[in-house]
Amino acid sequence: MVNIAFLGPLGTYTHQAALQQFPDKDANYIPLAGIPQCFEALIKDASLDFAVVPLENSTNGQVVFTYDLLRDLMNNCKEYKGNEAIPELEVVAEQYVSIELCLIAAQPMSLDDLNSETRVTIHSHPQVWGQASSYLKNLGQRVQELKTVDSSSTSGAVKICCEAGQPSGNEVVLAIASRTAATVNGAAIVDSPINDRKGNTTRFLTLRRRSTDFPPIPARPPVAKGVEQVALLTFIGKQDTSPGSLVDVLNVLKDHEINMCSISSRPYHHPDSSSKADESAHRKWQYIFFIEFNHADGVSWDQVVHEMGSKTLKFCFWGTFYRNGRYYETST
Repeated sequence: MVNIAFLGPLGTYTHQAALQQFPDKDANYIPLAGIPQCFEALIKDASLDFAVVPLENSTNGQVVFTYDLLRDLMNNCKEYKGNEAIPELEVVAEQYVSIELCLIAAQPMSLDDLNSETRVTIHSHPQVWGQASSYLKNLGQRVQELKTVDSSSTSGAVKICCEAGQPSGNEVVLAIASRTAATVNGAAIVDSPINDRKGNTTRFLTLRRRSTDFPPIPARPPVAKGVEQVALLTFIGKQDTSPGSLVDVLNVLKDHEINMCSISSRPYHHPDSSSKADESAHRKWQYIFFIEFNHADGVSWDQVVHEMGSKTLKFCFWGTFYRNGRYYETST
């Protein structure tokens, strides 16, 4: 039995990512209340094997909670090799979930059942209203009344819809959520996809506790020929006032012919502002950088690590993982 924690409740898009990553019948999916709880539980609970958390969305960008938790794990790391942080967790896989919103009812019904005499109440997470605004506007024009009600999660909205049961007279209670949420709650899909922007996708990371005999690079198992692998690296540069300090770090990749896939940043604050040894301790407006790059054969990784160490205050390799095939899917 493999125990997987994920950002709950059941039926969320993170649940879908966990199902994609661990389709085995022996997988046990454990919903947790928040992203911090997923990190904390994986570190402290030895019965958990993995945790699945959202990282970024193709439309809305970073999931800052996840980025900041990675930052804080590196910031408060207890183990170092020189200035390379060896955190308690590592990244071992990625997943991509298409964010396709569905109009959901407790019992099977058709859009034709919604007419000028119908008063409709729709429950969903507040973020959904903007993602399906055009659809809701059109739906509102075909019914007598359309009311939207906020819920704490899309999956929770489906539960509320199911508890309301079958339509009473001209009163209809619906929800907007994922197909997984409908399946988990035994509900029926009335219409899908209803989001205004198609191709919206969220990327998820799978983490596990770091094994002491698992090197940061290269990853195990060995790279299969023709299968792309990606490494995640975070680092804090030397003084931002030093011209080219960021470029100096990135040039390590260039010099070793390593292709960088992405770069982003988050604010950084030293955990001990009283420290005099660390030049970053008293500085404001400093940033931690997140970069991803393609794992390349024939690279001297020992040399890469050495050069990274000489050009950064602190850095961390989070792991190397196979590029998921859904990454290459195009929007339709």
